[in-house]
Amino acid sequence: PTALPTRAALGYAEGVLRLTLVALLLAPLTACTDTGTFTDGGPDTGQLDTGPIDLGPPADAYVNPCGSGAAPVITGTVYAPNGTDPVAGATVGVAISLPALPASVQCERCTASGRFATQTFTDADGTFRLERIPGGDISLVLQKGYFRRVLDLKVDCAAPNIAIDKAQGTLPGKSAQYGPRDIVPRIAVVTGVWDNLEKVLDKLGVADKTVFNGKDLGTGPGSLQALLQNAALLRTYHLVFINCGTQFENLVTSDSPARNAIREYVRQGGRLFVTDLSYDFIEQVFPEYIDFEGSDGTGATIPEDHNAAEVGTKDLTINAEVTDTQLRDWLALPEINALGADKHVELVGFKTGWTVAKKGDDTLGVKVWVQGPARWIGGSGTRPLTMSYDFLDKDRQGCGRVLFSSYHAFGNAPVLLAQERILEYLMLEMGNCISIK
Repeated sequence: PTALPTRAALGYAEGVLRLTLVALLLAPLTACTDTGTFTDGGPDTGQLDTGPIDLGPPADAYVNPCGSGAAPVITGTVYAPNGTDPVAGATVGVAISLPALPASVQCERCTASGRFATQTFTDADGTFRLERIPGGDISLVLQKGYFRRVLDLKVDCAAPNIAIDKAQGTLPGKSAQYGPRDIVPRIAVVTGVWDNLEKVLDKLGVADKTVFNGKDLGTGPGSLQALLQNAALLRTYHLVFINCGTQFENLVTSDSPARNAIREYVRQGGRLFVTDLSYDFIEQVFPEYIDFEGSDGTGATIPEDHNAAEVGTKDLTINAEVTDTQLRDWLALPEINALGADKHVELVGFKTGWTVAKKGDDTLGVKVWVQGPARWIGGSGTRPLTMSYDFLDKDRQGCGRVLFSSYHAFGNAPVLLAQERILEYLMLEMGNCISIK
């Protein structure tokens, strides 16, 4: 990679200035296949599409519609909205009903019972083979998290093998992009000084998103402050991304409306994705899940001192281990080409004061996606670099997800860096359903 941004170039005095961010939304992705569907109601009656669509009753037992002939089969590959990158773990099924995407966050069921006449999931390379196809006119659903594409097909026993081409297999980057039943989530991106998650979303092909200003102080309707202090507005975004380097961490360093709004957002099903210096939007709101470096005398369920974990040393290049098998297989694909010969990934751009996580609480289901050798003031060793968890509150209620990453997305090069590929994968994974315990 060339021309990586440096904090010095932006007037950053290393080790002194701790520009912080507001981290809002995402969680540990514990499963790589998306078995979820949207709820059929609840307290939120608003819908982003036309509502549940009943496509007819399922057959009690499968009967080959072609009689003694070859049974119909559908094959193909599911691609990200950019039409280039394959999507692992996507749902592919012949729909019986299509529940709507609620207009605000809700808990969803991790089941497809009654939704599909037949269903499968894509492999790491995005390919699928769907069997037990009913006859006649069918609606084929391609779905990853909150991204859904619906294809209207006709089964012809004279040509029972249906191959979906790339154009048909591409997920939408905006609602109703290819048809009225295509949907995408409502996404909020908070800008920061050091990170550019929005550029990864751009290269992923996601067009629908709202950008809030987090790197400049302000109170206007487009500011991060306006988003965090309006719990109802916050809940209208299914996914929230907070870049490293915001100016608003003080909003959550005490018991406050913003801190309470973030916790309740995730509790009710929101997805929060936070990077590096914005970690206080996780630590101050959900202290029980991840133990960060610094403030070692602070109890595990008590927020540590503000900025205490910003102790990483500068100019690191980390040869990191990818601990999730399906992510590792996806990174190794020729189209992605992000995994080294030693099955590790090269992470770059660490500067003085990057956030160092110590460990996640295994008993709370914290998942480590990437880890590697780190150095920080006072120590060195293997540390988790990307972590996530599905949130349960103290009363064991909750259905949201949080994800934290210590490294950045620059988005400057024509081809995404290995670390940007990881974040691309997780951006789609974060919308997967959550098994409610």
